[in-house]
Amino acid sequence: MKAIEKLISIAKQEIGYLEKASNKDLDSKTGNAGSKNYTKYARDLYPTLQGQPWCDMFVDWCFVQAFGKITGKKLIGGGFSAYTPTSAQYFKDQGQWRTSPEPGDQVFFENSVRIYHTGIVVKVDAKKIYTIEGNTSQSSGVVANGGGVFEKSYSQSYAKIAGYGHPDWSLTDVVKYTIGWNRDENGWWYADTENTYFKSGWQIINGHKYYFNGDGYALKNWNQIDGKWYYFENIDGHPLECALYVTDSQGVQTPGEF
Repeated sequence: MKAIEKLISIAKQEIGYLEKASNKDLDSKTGNAGSKNYTKYARDLYPTLQGQPWCDMFVDWCFVQAFGKITGKKLIGGGFSAYTPTSAQYFKDQGQWRTSPEPGDQVFFENSVRIYHTGIVVKVDAKKIYTIEGNTSQSSGVVANGGGVFEKSYSQSYAKIAGYGHPDWSLTDVVKYTIGWNRDENGWWYADTENTYFKSGWQIINGHKYYFNGDGYALKNWNQIDGKWYYFENIDGHPLECALYVTDSQGVQTPGEF
């Protein structure tokens, strides 16, 4: 697993965690929920700051879980801080500050006074960034001190985005993929270069049409994509799209055209 994917995987596992009313049930996602800012993230990294806002603690905790304290600290500019302006400055001092996002970046948000909230970029498309943030809520826009770990999204032109801290991924092990079809316990995936693989869309490979999910695995069996049903089967050991079916309002499936 690549370093960025490892970080994002750990952050995703924390979605739904709620801060606690007291220093109890810190490892439970929803137990003892309250509004006192008690979390396992503070316990593990910032015990003297337990009860304080924890969005930056969450980001640091994810890096430590993925890479350990020594490498984790180096990745994010050389220091840990629960204070978002300081964390942003670490990146700036190391020349790791960016104005355009990439998955795995630490995004920083600002108000009229200072940088005041942060999270992890997990996905970027032409218009939006998608994040996982600690101490926020599911409401749209930046919600600082919101009480939980949630997925969010913002326009790339969102005015409150101050910038992005870009981790020094050269400090982690670089995994090179075998170009072509690969298989693991989760299914088939296709590396188009030593560093990238197909995901989130259709691809034509050797004259055959495949669909890869967001994790990069080729779909199999029945799947509904953009309102149309497709059946994917294994032929010669690889997943192959072989038929398209359209479902009408009565649920009847009939052959359609690609």
